[in-house]
Amino acid sequence: MPAVIAAASCILVARPAAAGLGYTLAVASDDRFRGATTSDGRAVATAALSIDDASGLYAGVTLTAGIVRGEGVRVLSSVQQVGYVHRVDSAISVDVGAVRRAYDRYATVEYGRRVAEVYAGLVSRRVSAHLFHAPDYDGWGHAATYLQLDGRPYERGALSLFAHVGALRPPRWQGGGRDVTADWRLGATCRLDRAAALSLAWIGAGDGYDRYSETRRTGARRALVLSVSRAF
Repeated sequence: MPAVIAAASCILVARPAAAGLGYTLAVASDDRFRGATTSDGRAVATAALSIDDASGLYAGVTLTAGIVRGEGVRVLSSVQQVGYVHRVDSAISVDVGAVRRAYDRYATVEYGRRVAEVYAGLVSRRVSAHLFHAPDYDGWGHAATYLQLDGRPYERGALSLFAHVGALRPPRWQGGGRDVTADWRLGATCRLDRAAALSLAWIGAGDGYDRYSETRRTGARRALVLSVSRAF
């Protein structure tokens, strides 16, 4: 399937593969977007549906729910994505598309509760690179650009290692600068069977542009995130 969920971040990532319809359920100890928590550091559950066609077209949607203080379980966010993958040769594919992230009032985001981005990138078996652009990243019409690199440097048997690094060029606002903010994700995945997997990731973000109110108040910009997922 071309659209899969990175359980810790709930971001759809494209890769070329066989056509079909897929469902994924995941539970994670935290929900993080570009290094910062969107669930106040609390556990979440994510359900994802993805579909792709042999022509290279694909689409997906995810819903993430978590426990909110004094409110019980609430939906925190949804992500919708549509894209197209074109295989250039046996090793490289071009990937383009658009993604929309919608956050509920229970999610720990300070603003930008409806963020739409377009993206383009190159995908190979072990490494991918994507550039994202949001014309209105902050809800006030200010643009932002984000570059991400993802890789799987090691795969052997049921175990694989993964790495992600990203750099955000944030909106310019209130006369401030536009210092780039870096984020990262390093971890390992162990396949429990053909459909289930257990992952542990070290996720964080460097100093710079802070998009989320909870991370600014608590300073929790780094965390170990444990997740379990199952595909159907």
